[in-house]
Amino acid sequence: MILQATLVTTLLLHATAPADPGAPTARARLSSLLAAQRDAILASEPALAAADEPAAADPSISAVYPNRAFLERTLDVTISGDDTEWTDAVAVDFGDGIRVDSVRVASPTGLVARITIDEDAALGARDVTVREGEVEAVYAGAFTLQAPLAFKVLNGTRAPGSILNGKLVQHDISTPFDPVENTLYVDEPGFTVDYFYAQQYGAEFALLVDVPVTPGTYDLHVVSGATGSQVRSTGPDILPIAARTPLPLKEGDNVGTLKEPYGTVLYTFTPPVEPTRLTLTVTASVQGATPILAVLPASGRFADLLGAEARVVVDTDAAEPIYVIYWDAAGAEKHDYTINLVAAPPPPPETEPNDECSAANRVAASSSTLGSLRDVNDVDWFVFTVEEADVGKTVHVLTQPGEPTTDTVVEVFASDCTTSLGGPSPDYAYHEDFTSSPVTAAGDVYVKVSHSPDASEAADYELVIALE
Repeated sequence: MILQATLVTTLLLHATAPADPGAPTARARLSSLLAAQRDAILASEPALAAADEPAAADPSISAVYPNRAFLERTLDVTISGDDTEWTDAVAVDFGDGIRVDSVRVASPTGLVARITIDEDAALGARDVTVREGEVEAVYAGAFTLQAPLAFKVLNGTRAPGSILNGKLVQHDISTPFDPVENTLYVDEPGFTVDYFYAQQYGAEFALLVDVPVTPGTYDLHVVSGATGSQVRSTGPDILPIAARTPLPLKEGDNVGTLKEPYGTVLYTFTPPVEPTRLTLTVTASVQGATPILAVLPASGRFADLLGAEARVVVDTDAAEPIYVIYWDAAGAEKHDYTINLVAAPPPPPETEPNDECSAANRVAASSSTLGSLRDVNDVDWFVFTVEEADVGKTVHVLTQPGEPTTDTVVEVFASDCTTSLGGPSPDYAYHEDFTSSPVTAAGDVYVKVSHSPDASEAADYELVIALE
């Protein structure tokens, strides 16, 4: 065992490198060889050029907020930039129709521009430009102009001599319609607003278009709010009016077709030069329709409207045209209709004096007479004869224009001029529609017409009497 251990020790000693204090270690020798290799590689390659400095970025606009606005509004717009060094010398441009009232430099990369937008500024996308000295940054299509007012629904024939109705939408949620103070209008003459009801962001309306209105496209405006805090909203070129020629109306029956709900058909008729009564009556071919004739004088203006009913009576004394508009107020689908026109001499006028029963004007049992109450104390008496065959019938008395605000009261009397047959009339409106109690005996029956206690200055009326 001693011999074996001695042998192992001898072998281990022989495997160990002899110590040389002045020689480098193996690891240091390897590092030296690698360094020499690197020097050789670098010596064999061309020298590298120095790297260029990175180029400075051009100033640009990175954001515009808000990025849209409405006509006729003033607002602040924030503009953000990249690589900008904006100062108080900066200028901002949104294009034609937008005035830049002020610019505040919030930082070298941030601006706040207060702008005011004109009523007639062009709608759509537009560029935003920021300039300072020779440096200009443009953000193409960054800002969009919109109209605050638009149609949601528009019913009716878009032509002269028409009746339109529909709904408007307020797109600018920052300016809802006032709950009370609102006015709808068109800048040009010839348009009459019949009603306008607004609720926050929606409104219903009816618009009358006169016959002389020139074809074209029109702006609609709504002014909302109390005086001093009003906001105007415009719908530019949203109302198209197309040309149309009135159809000739003839005496007798005129058959036509209404092609669209709430549409209109325009007619014209020229009466003879002598005094004439025109009676126009309309019927529709479908149930559910409400046929109406709106009759206008030669002016063609709704402000001068002569009547709007299924039956309209017009007295004329000149060869001047009238305009007749067929309209279905119920909005029925496509249907036929018939307008009947009768031209006849007008009713005779009353003969003064007829202020007392003894001076009553004699008329037929079924008749029309034109009367006039000269003042609040004037009274008109009329008398007609009831035959034996008509005993037991009632007397139906109507007063009608004349003048729209002539305020009358009527009463029917038996032959003694004192026994009232159920009167006087209740005076519910300007014009009376009164039916008497039955006539009990043949002979004369009297009708008395007087002013209402609440009468206006209007005087003219038409008296219509019928036995029924």
